[in-house]
Amino acid sequence: MNNLQLIGIISVIGLGTFFFRFSFIYLYGRFELPEWLRRAMRFVPAAVLSALIFPAILVDGNEIWISLQNPRLIAGAMAMLIAWRTKSLLGTIATGLAVFWLQLFF
Repeated sequence: MNNLQLIGIISVIGLGTFFFRFSFIYLYGRFELPEWLRRAMRFVPAAVLSALIFPAILVDGNEIWISLQNPRLIAGAMAMLIAWRTKSLLGTIATGLAVFWLQLFF
């Protein structure tokens, strides 16, 4: 693959991504979504966040690691507890990182 082909592929992918995202912005407000779909859309951010976080916490290599020996699981549980109690993003991140690092270094 030469440089011209690579630039062409990157350009096509970039334009495709742009038009896909732009279509949602352009169509917003042009038609009314059904109420059941609007209610369901409220759960999309939590579902996406869970899909990103839980594999990072629970999967090590190709295996699921649910154990008290898993430092990411313990740190994630502590971060979830702090998030639930304080609703502080900075406190949640700081607690999760501190618990994770303390487990790795001690």
